[in-house]
Amino acid sequence: MPRRAHKKSRNGCLECKRRHIKCNENRPICSNCTVSERVCEYGINVFKVIRPVDSPIHSAASTSLSPATNLPSGRSSLSPNPGTLQDPPVNMLHMELFYHLSTDTFLVFDSRKSADQFFSIMPHLLQSPYMVNELLAFSALHLSTKHPERREYYRNHAAQLQTHALAIFNETELEVNQETCVPLFFFSAILGLHTLCDVLVYRENDFEQVVDKFVHCFRLYRGVRAICGKAWDMLHQSVLKPMLVDGQSLYRFDGRLGAGCDKLLNLVRAAKLGATLTNIYKQAIEYLQSSTNALMAAGSLAGNIHGTTGWPVLVSQEYIDLLMQRRPEALVILAHYAILLHSCRDSWMFGDGGQFLIESIRDFLGLDWAEWLEWPIKALNSPIEPLLREFG
Repeated sequence: MPRRAHKKSRNGCLECKRRHIKCNENRPICSNCTVSERVCEYGINVFKVIRPVDSPIHSAASTSLSPATNLPSGRSSLSPNPGTLQDPPVNMLHMELFYHLSTDTFLVFDSRKSADQFFSIMPHLLQSPYMVNELLAFSALHLSTKHPERREYYRNHAAQLQTHALAIFNETELEVNQETCVPLFFFSAILGLHTLCDVLVYRENDFEQVVDKFVHCFRLYRGVRAICGKAWDMLHQSVLKPMLVDGQSLYRFDGRLGAGCDKLLNLVRAAKLGATLTNIYKQAIEYLQSSTNALMAAGSLAGNIHGTTGWPVLVSQEYIDLLMQRRPEALVILAHYAILLHSCRDSWMFGDGGQFLIESIRDFLGLDWAEWLEWPIKALNSPIEPLLREFG
């Protein structure tokens, strides 16, 4: 006898799903959680594209932004059935995340001026559902670092929102043009920042695993560079022009290396690695110098992430491959980049990630590489601002 077909509801509360039991879906607290006196929470709504239904009323409507709800197939919050209760357009968590995003999270971008620039482009970002999800995910990640007692709660929601953002992005199949270049650029950038924070703050104390995650993070950042390459002229004709001009002025490199980068390049040349490897490392070191220049040009290290976020975008695919192979020279360069991360250790995005990288690379390579790692080790034991001035 064939099995009777049945529909499996996905609308149950998170606690019942975790316990693998049937939920009666009562809100705000289901029967199971009421009886067992457990915390009852339902999956968060996410923003997605809702296509209008085929009806005379909606046939002329364009695709619109609306919160997705856990409603049965064929229904949405745009098409309520009379006599039924619908989920609200946004829930309280969304409100909390958006408020925190606009009042606190944006301040990670160095200064009040940078935050104001972000507010000016917000209308362009909110038109893209994948961007909305990633912005809320980034805000949730920030809250997970601010409230240790609710760390897993916010981090889980950050992961859910990011997963939805990626799913929507992959389904959209966007072309880079004047309309899409701004949200595409920022989606790649915020996704990279999100991943970098996950690598550094929520790392396992397993160096090999951290290196693999760093490689993945760098490859995500390559998406920012790819979009810039395709849409550089379009981005300069968009609302991003002031921000891009400011960034270009910070990441300057006139061919001169500071003491730290100069010593590193001399060691690479003295190792006689061959022209190809030497040129790959030379380029990575020069990008490290321009990133150090950006960090120092911003004035104060307090709340400043310039340089720390620029270098992963700039490094070449060839360098990333060498890092994946655990080439000692590539790891040493990563340790020098960790000096910049260590200088921003008070930032919620980095924490003690720079120190962890430096100490882990030192232990991984051993005493034979002590001379190569002189500057990173010195950074852990010296006042950071004077050292950075000497380094760069």
